[in-house]
Amino acid sequence: MRAAILWVLVTGGLFGCTKDPVAPEFASPSATITTLFTTYDLADVPQTEIRRRFEAGERFKLLNPTLFQSCFSDWQGEHDEGLGGFVFGQLVVAKDELVIEVDEDVARVRPKHGPEDLPPVLLVRQDAGWKIDLRQSIPAEIRQRLYEVNRRARRVERQAR
Repeated sequence: MRAAILWVLVTGGLFGCTKDPVAPEFASPSATITTLFTTYDLADVPQTEIRRRFEAGERFKLLNPTLFQSCFSDWQGEHDEGLGGFVFGQLVVAKDELVIEVDEDVARVRPKHGPEDLPPVLLVRQDAGWKIDLRQSIPAEIRQRLYEVNRRARRVERQAR
């Protein structure tokens, strides 16, 4: 009987309580941010070039929407595209000057020389790794404006059909 209990405890500890390994893309806050940049093929592009593209009004093309969405802890659907784009823009424009502060299971990311009134981008540690929390990273009034832009775009799209 003791041997059976011991076997259950040992095998339960070895097999039943193990977590899946975290993907390297989300192993740390900086890895998640790099993954976000990778979805636009900008991980290796210097910040000066990214700023030049912003100033020239160039668009950034999302190459991997599935990976992009997996960077966020609270992605709920296509209506979150504007929120994701906002966070992406906030981070990529300062990609070589980001300051990451980690406090247990929460990381705060902000540009070294960014506006003080904009809250930091928050990442939370989950079983799947570090993910960006959209709703905690964007002020409520900006979130509402982005949702309204999305609603208008969808309405125009439906009317055009």
